[in-house]
Formats: sequence, structure tokens, C-alpha cells
Amino acid sequence: MSHADSALATDLLVIGAGPGGYTAAIRGAQRGLDVVLVERETVGGVCINHGCIPAKSLIHAAGFQKDIQHWSDIGIETGEVSVDFDAIQDWKNDVIERLTDNIRAGLDDHDVRLLGGTASFRDSSTVVVEGERGDRTIEFDNAIVATGSEPLELPGLGFDNDRVISSREVLQLDAVPEELVVVGGGYIGMEAVTKFAKFGSSVRVVEARDRVLGMFEEEIVDTIQETSEMYTDGIYTNAMATGLEYDDEGRPVLLVDHDGTERRLSADYVIVAAGRDTTAARDRIALENTDVELTERGYIETDDQLRTTDENIFAVGDAAGEPFLAHVAYEEGKVAAAAAAGDDAALGTDYLPSVMYTDPEVAVVGHSESEAREAYADVLVGRVPMSSSGRALSANKPAGYVKVVAAPDGELLGAQVVGARASDTIAEATLALELDATVDDLRGTAHAHPTFPEALADAAADAVGESIHSH
Repeated sequence: MSHADSALATDLLVIGAGPGGYTAAIRGAQRGLDVVLVERETVGGVCINHGCIPAKSLIHAAGFQKDIQHWSDIGIETGEVSVDFDAIQDWKNDVIERLTDNIRAGLDDHDVRLLGGTASFRDSSTVVVEGERGDRTIEFDNAIVATGSEPLELPGLGFDNDRVISSREVLQLDAVPEELVVVGGGYIGMEAVTKFAKFGSSVRVVEARDRVLGMFEEEIVDTIQETSEMYTDGIYTNAMATGLEYDDEGRPVLLVDHDGTERRLSADYVIVAAGRDTTAARDRIALENTDVELTERGYIETDDQLRTTDENIFAVGDAAGEPFLAHVAYEEGKVAAAAAAGDDAALGTDYLPSVMYTDPEVAVVGHSESEAREAYADVLVGRVPMSSSGRALSANKPAGYVKVVAAPDGELLGAQVVGARASDTIAEATLALELDATVDDLRGTAHAHPTFPEALADAAADAVGESIHSH
């Protein structure tokens, strides 16, 4: 039976079932709206299926390589260790399946209708969904665009070239490569280094700028590079990929201009991790048939309710522009759906944490020290090494530090955590910033001992010269 020309009407149409989309769909249903959610691939989007979750699963598995060596050091003899990468991939895929099943169950529980297919706007109140069983027209009162982004291709390094892959395909490899070359020294590229270097790959990074991880302070980058050789050996900065060849064995050879010197870097795969692009995903939905306008950078223009210039259409997540972070999409999806239901909702999150799953982890929120010094004549800075943390030492994770930055009156401005469980510790700092907390509030809060977040309170004490453990 064909669905061709059959029509639906709904209060809220959501295009894209990634973090922003499925969150918006459920929140809309919670607000009493009839909701239709359209997804062209799989619920969960890039984050759950091809990004955050599979990447962190592999990083988790790879981390045992280092930990097992420590077990032997403390008297737990493990013998020879081997890696069954197929089994690891099966486990990773099981994690993904469990999460997507949970999302589907949540959609079912809230009576969200999920349609497979590619949606495109016919006008500002109608879309056509092209699916395997024909086209279906959907009329809507409000729509939310949550179409996400795709890996950015570079000239001469398109993904149609053999063994040139994106951050998506690298998570699907059926064996650990002996050699990898990563083009791009941002967090995606450096996380690729983390997992595959620990699995035993030789990984080299080509970065066009003068240092990797340009989104973080130099102190952070210096710290993680000092911690492990995998972040120093084989990293080429001020380096531009200029071409691609193949050797006699069919392996790719990346041609690189490195400060005027040509380098030829051969590998099993070249991973292009130069960023994300929203163009293709946006073009598929035919926004030209609506009154939606784009910003100068090509993202969908939105206000603080995520409403576009077409008043019945909202946009969330990557489609609405940087930062391309799943937790940003979650918050935006909630706000857009509530606004579509008539609530006086607006995006009120002033502090968005950023996390990188290197070893050690990196997590930052609010102002960095350099940003704070530009805004204030004087600032309070507290810093404690993770090596002073009883929890870090007992877990054999002494690398890194915790730093808090505050205004002269003690108002907390930002925090940076480099170390084990940084991705968890940063949550407390984010909440403190949202609540306009001071260093006195942070250092005066009792923390269980021994825990990683204790270092945050100690850093706050250090900002006023009263740290017990900083030295």
C-alpha cells in the first residue's frame, strides 16, 4: 500500500531525531501537542549513532590498555593481554542499540508519531516526506528543524577517495589500523588520537594552525601534551595538506606542506576531522520555500526562543549554528518545543560546558583566565594539581589540575578542569556559575572525601590563599 498523496495534520512537526529533535518531540508532547517526528536515518542522530556515544565507548575500552599495566604494577597479575576488536565493536553497538531503544520507548510513551523519510518544505505550513512507501504530505501549525550536520570535506580529500574517511567511518573500522593520519587538530581529531593510540595505532596529526586544540587555553594544551607522548610525537602544526597519492600497496599517502617542507605521510587511513558542515542537511529540506533566513555564516537565524524569521518554524542544534554540542541541542529542543506550545520559554543557559575526552580529560565552562583578565583589572585565580587529590592518586590518575577564575569581589567567572572525571566535575562548576555563586560558596560547600570534585573546592580556596592541599 502506498502512502502517496496521503496527508497528515499535526500541531508540531519535528524534522530530525537527533538530540535536539527527539528532545523537542517529547517536550512538545509533554506540553499537550500532537507531534510528528521525521527521521531519514536512525533515531538518536549523529551523537548516539556515529559520534559522541560510539566514540566515548571506544575511548573507554581503549583506556583499559593503560589501566591493565597499572594493575600489574600494584600486584594484580593479568598475564598477556590481547584485544578482540570485533568484540569491542559488538559491545559498542550494543550500547548504541540500548540507547536508541530507550529513545524509541520514550517517543512511544508520549504518543509521538515517528515517520521514516526525508522531509522538505512545500511552504511555511506544509512538508512532504519522501519515504520508501511513497510521499506523504504533512500540514503543521509549528515545525522544528533539527537536521544536524555532517563531516566537512576538504578539497582533494573528499570521502569518495579510497581510504579517506570521516570521524563517522573511523568508528566502524573492523580492525585496529597500524597507522592513521588525522587531518585536523581539534577535539574530534585529538579524541581519535586518544582511542587508537591506546589500541596500538601509530597516529599522526596534521593541523593548519600553530597549535592543536585552538579552542582551549595554551596551558590546557601544554598540560595534556606533557602528560603523554601520544599528544606530542607525530603532531605537525603549521601544516597544510596539499595532495593525496597512493603507494604500491594502495595505501594513501598524504602530501603535507609543513613550514615550507614537504612531508609524505603514509597510513592505512586518512581521517579528515576538519569540522562539521550544515549545508547538505539544510539544503535537503528546501528552506527556500519558506520565509526562513540564514545568518552570514550560513546557519538558520533564530532568536532566544529558537524561532526563525518564519514565525511558525524553529531551528535547534547544529542547524541553528555553533557550538555543535549535543547538550546544547538538548536545551534548545526543550525551549523550542515549549515556545511552540505557547509557553513563555527562552534560552536562558548562560554557561555551556565543553568537554574533550582526551587522556586526561578536559572540561571548561565560563571565562578562561585570559578572558577574565581582559574584562577585569584584577582577577582571583585558584589552581590545584590533581596530584594533591587523594581520589586521583588512589585511582592512579594524578595528571592535570583544577582552576577557578573569579572577579575581585569573589564572583565565580569560570572553571577549567584537566584530569580524570573532568567531564563529571565540570557539572558542579556549571551549576555554581548558573547560581551566581562565589568562591566562598564553592569552598564553603562540604565535599565527600575522597572524590574528584573536592579539587574544585580546594581551587576556590586557593583563589583566596587558603588552600589546604595546593603547593
